[in-house]
Amino acid sequence: MYSTEHILYIVFSLLIISLILFGAHFIKKQKYKNLFLFFWAFACFFFHISTMYTSFFNNGGVGNAYDNQLFPIYFCNYMMYLLLIASLWPNKNTRFFKIFATFLAWGGTFGALITLFITPPGFGNWGNLQSAFSHSCLLVGSLWLFVGGYVKINVFNVVPYTLGLLSCGVVGGVVELIFYLGGLPSPNAMYLVHGPVEMPEMQWWMIALIMLFLIFVFTMVWEYFTRKKKEDRWYKTAKDLNQYFKIKKYEPAVEVIEKEQNSSNIKKNR
Repeated sequence: MYSTEHILYIVFSLLIISLILFGAHFIKKQKYKNLFLFFWAFACFFFHISTMYTSFFNNGGVGNAYDNQLFPIYFCNYMMYLLLIASLWPNKNTRFFKIFATFLAWGGTFGALITLFITPPGFGNWGNLQSAFSHSCLLVGSLWLFVGGYVKINVFNVVPYTLGLLSCGVVGGVVELIFYLGGLPSPNAMYLVHGPVEMPEMQWWMIALIMLFLIFVFTMVWEYFTRKKKEDRWYKTAKDLNQYFKIKKYEPAVEVIEKEQNSSNIKKNR
């Protein structure tokens, strides 16, 4: 059951985030859009590591750090580091950045919302409260990738998201290897070993499929209401994939021959 403080935090945080993004959508210059992204990326990071400093000053110069503060143990930790990278990315108009940003936008939104609704903020306990603040900043930064125009919402968002999920497996495997070589117990990075404590029966591949399904359904509905012409929707055209991969338009052999004949006739007439 949700406590009163948890419900209040969910309501007020979502309201404040909505107001922040509504105000920010009036930003037109790309320079200031990038600065907005930079601010929330580093705010997320500094809230995340803040307990290392508070414990240092509270324990007479001896600080404590959790494993997920030093390594990307959880999915949302990974998204936090990717948000930092995105904010520092020099050229945000490349195809690779669009693939990167699409995965981050959806992944950061999932990670932040899951934590928001599952983990109580713990008012009075900075160790818990900083986590809530950090995930709220992650949510602002991730949604800003949509609102700020870095990522276009369409059904084919599932393609770069699938590629991004593969990178989660690689990162999780590397973290598991580091802990193994260091003689430490498995941190269950990216839930590769078993499901989360709240739902141990939920395997990593189940979580991945649920995410992909939710993205597909949401973007399909989005295209239905934002694209009035059926020809512009995902099941009629794959042109949205061009923002990630350069796709040559297929031309039947007959059309190619006709074009070559027409061009030769034009030359003869000249």
